[in-house]
Amino acid sequence: MPKVHKNPPAKKLFLRQLLGNVPLRVILIVPFVVQIVAAVGTVGYLSFRSGEKAVNDMAVLLQEEVSDRTKQQVISYLERPTFALKTIVAA
Repeated sequence: MPKVHKNPPAKKLFLRQLLGNVPLRVILIVPFVVQIVAAVGTVGYLSFRSGEKAVNDMAVLLQEEVSDRTKQQVISYLERPTFALKTIVAA
C-alpha cells in the first residue's frame, strides 16, 4: 500500500505561501499583460532607435550637400575676378 503524505510537499507549501489568496484570474492575466507590455516596449524602443538612425543619416547627407554647394559658390565667386582680369589683359 502506497504511503499517504499527511503534510503537503514543500513545493506546494511554498506556492501556497507565495500566492496566498491571489485569485486565479489574476494569476492567469498578469503573465499575458507582462508579455504584451514587454513586446510593445521592445518594438517601441527598436522603432525609436531606427528613426534616430534615419534622422542622423539624413543630417549627415544634408551637411555634405550644404558643404558641397557652399564650396561650389565660393569657387565660383573667387573665379570671377580672375576671369575679368584675363579678359582685360587679353583686350
